[in-house]
Amino acid sequence: MDAVKIVKAARLTLRPLHLNDAEALYAVYHDAETMCFWDTVPHATVSDTRAMIERMVDGRSCWWTIYLGESDIGIGNVGYLGNEGAPGLGYILHRAYWRQGYMTEAVQAALDYGFTELQLDRVELWIDANNVPSQQVAAKVGFKRRGRFRQKYSHQPQSHEKLVYGLTRHEWRPDGFSGSWSPAYLPPYSLQPILAVPNVKAAAEYYRDQLGFSIAWLYGDPPTHGAVSCSEWTPEGAHIQFTQAQAVASSGPSVDLYLFMGPDIDAWYQRYSAQGVQIERELATYPWGMREFSVRDCNGYLLRFGTPG
Repeated sequence: MDAVKIVKAARLTLRPLHLNDAEALYAVYHDAETMCFWDTVPHATVSDTRAMIERMVDGRSCWWTIYLGESDIGIGNVGYLGNEGAPGLGYILHRAYWRQGYMTEAVQAALDYGFTELQLDRVELWIDANNVPSQQVAAKVGFKRRGRFRQKYSHQPQSHEKLVYGLTRHEWRPDGFSGSWSPAYLPPYSLQPILAVPNVKAAAEYYRDQLGFSIAWLYGDPPTHGAVSCSEWTPEGAHIQFTQAQAVASSGPSVDLYLFMGPDIDAWYQRYSAQGVQIERELATYPWGMREFSVRDCNGYLLRFGTPG
């Protein structure tokens, strides 16, 4: 990105992150409570903080150190990650300054900069589901919850649920432009595979009785099309449609499905094993960081289940 500018807020000054900030920021990244939701362990030395700053100012990101007024007291960071896809925003504040509105003020200033100076069309946050204060900050500045997924940090034994929050430029300031701004297109809400099967009703019932799905709908009598779902909430989870086909290729189905699961993947594996579902690959944790197993359904389609290992 271009050179990052200083940003002023009511009580704060956001100054471009620099290696000279390492001494002050070490107090932030060394504190275990402040770091409880961060993706690394607390820093042991100032050198750890300096190495982190070197990675953060890699030329594509846009990070600031948060200062109280015009002082030299660095109390945290806020900035854009420089990642591919939806622009990601990150922030952290030393716990001594929590519950005083500083983080909300800093994030609002960063958003103003992002939407005006950087001309971003949207901004995304990933927040730990247990990090309620961070979710409250997101809501105060206008973010809306868009979805969720699971993630595992290398220093933690278990994966955790991440909530995805998003804010578009139009939502941030609907009347702040000439009125000609609009998103180039609306992306799909979801992708649902349609599997060709010889008997739609039998396939749907197999997924219900053996794999734990529910039958969403069946069309026709007898059914020629239908759908099954496995989800906690309507717009999320796994949704599969079936359509009647007189014959499937002799070589077998050419489509495999991957289902991202929660932490109870072992229980799903044990349930399928007990019910006699055809296990194609045993449950194991693999070098690419996923715990996975595979089953073959009643029509020969491969379903692969995985969660961060």
